[in-house]
Amino acid sequence: MSISIASMVPKKSDAQIEAEAKNLEEYWNYFASMVKPTDKLLMDWYNMGKNILFEGAQGTLLDLNFGTYPYVTSSHTILSGISIGTAFPLRKIDNVIGVFKAYSTRVGDGAFPTELFDDTGNQIRIRGNEFGSTTGRPRRIGWFDAVAGRYSTRINDLDTLAVTLLDVLSGLEEIKICTGYWLGEARMEEFPADPIVLQQVKPEYLSLKGWDADITACKKINKLPKAAIEYLEAIQDLLETRISIVSVGKERSQTIVIK
Repeated sequence: MSISIASMVPKKSDAQIEAEAKNLEEYWNYFASMVKPTDKLLMDWYNMGKNILFEGAQGTLLDLNFGTYPYVTSSHTILSGISIGTAFPLRKIDNVIGVFKAYSTRVGDGAFPTELFDDTGNQIRIRGNEFGSTTGRPRRIGWFDAVAGRYSTRINDLDTLAVTLLDVLSGLEEIKICTGYWLGEARMEEFPADPIVLQQVKPEYLSLKGWDADITACKKINKLPKAAIEYLEAIQDLLETRISIVSVGKERSQTIVIK
């Protein structure tokens, strides 16, 4: 038995269609002055010397083409998504900042080599308020993955890094960073393109000493505990990219800009 989708859609009367068209016309009249050709608008701003900020909404590993398919979103979340979405030329962009949490999170299914299933993971989840804003569903938590970080840094051509939620790690005796993967007897330093391989790898960790101090009032990088500075330096070294921003709390005033 075949079922036509068209037969399942209630047929509207001419009066209903006319009323709907009238509503849409009213919406258009309201929004018409706000609709512009994006490519020309952005280039006009650029030529006027205005600053233009593009913000990515989702992480690199959710990119439709270069993410952990099939556990991805329906759009392009990497740097090239700017041109795809707005037609603004990538050659005009002069600074790219990659935003990383001080630990890893994931929502939903998909490979997650550094995932934590213990009390440490739960502590990070609670302190970082890692729960879905709408559903309240707990996010998956893991250690910082420098293999995935290097991959993201390379394909987005990052100039500097912003590390957020560093304060969430305060109070941990030990903090780990994934520096490589093991697939059987073979060590991997590159992020695998094959999602089946990613499901099978085991992480290799660099273990670092944690810190107890409350860092939420720190205004300068040199005021952070030595262990926190060493953690940031390890991320810089592994990703081969300088950190320019560190957040130690949710308020704007709790952002440390490193010049």
